[in-house]
Amino acid sequence: MAILSRIKFVEDLFIRMAWVIENVVNAETEFPRASYAKTIIWVVVEGKRTIEVNGFLHEVQAGDIVVIPPQTPRTVLSSDPNSVPFHFYTIGCDIKIGSLNFAELYKLPLLTRVADTSSFKELSSLTAKLLVQSLQVIKELNALNQPQLVIARVNTDETAALLAVNASFHVWFARFLDMMRCYLPDEPQEIDPRIRRLCTYMQRNLDRKLTLPDLSQYSYISESHLRLLFRKTLGVSPSEYLRQLRLQRAKDLLVNTSYSLKEIAELSGFETLNHFSRVFSAYESLPANQYRKRYYGSVQG
Repeated sequence: MAILSRIKFVEDLFIRMAWVIENVVNAETEFPRASYAKTIIWVVVEGKRTIEVNGFLHEVQAGDIVVIPPQTPRTVLSSDPNSVPFHFYTIGCDIKIGSLNFAELYKLPLLTRVADTSSFKELSSLTAKLLVQSLQVIKELNALNQPQLVIARVNTDETAALLAVNASFHVWFARFLDMMRCYLPDEPQEIDPRIRRLCTYMQRNLDRKLTLPDLSQYSYISESHLRLLFRKTLGVSPSEYLRQLRLQRAKDLLVNTSYSLKEIAELSGFETLNHFSRVFSAYESLPANQYRKRYYGSVQG
């Protein structure tokens, strides 16, 4: 017998692909500063570019894998106009263990120059097949070239096709992780179980007003010790972590739903629309309505 349900990790692990895109852009094309609610993975097939992530510059070239965690600002800078076009696949996905991000827990490197060219070609081929399969499903749903269309219901055949795409992404991610294994630690980052439980609680209650005393009472930890544990474990205060979760929820709703800004503010747990607008503009360097106009129904990755 092989009873996987006894392994709690199986229950906690959540993997879902949000999009897969093939990008071929001219060298002088610049992507403005952006951050997404998803983990972004690039598979770079051809060309070179410089990207800025969290204020640091990185030279990206063919054969590289780039992993950008959620809520991480990035800018793609222009290059020499005589350079070859920059060709890369972008996969946007949710990969979590409980409420915590997989890329950060396993310390996936931002930039990996893959030494094994055959493995990289295999992953590139799998990515291309995943794109073709996904496009076929979108076509069957009559949603091709309609990036703003929200599909609420699917029939049985469409359900099976969507499950098949998800299964293909699981295969893709397993191959990706196998290729990245030599760059990863033997164990994920150790998270205090009380903090892990509290993070899940915060994730599930974003639409509520959560204060530090509330979080302290829920976790049976004093406020001062809770602040200390959070900074030691996650590098930020409880209030900053909560703010990041709220912004992540808001960005997801901005680009994937037609909710009004007021509704998004409420669903994300901001006290007022004005409070939401101020926080969003401060963190994203553009107002929420402009973020929606730029990314609603489509992404650059």
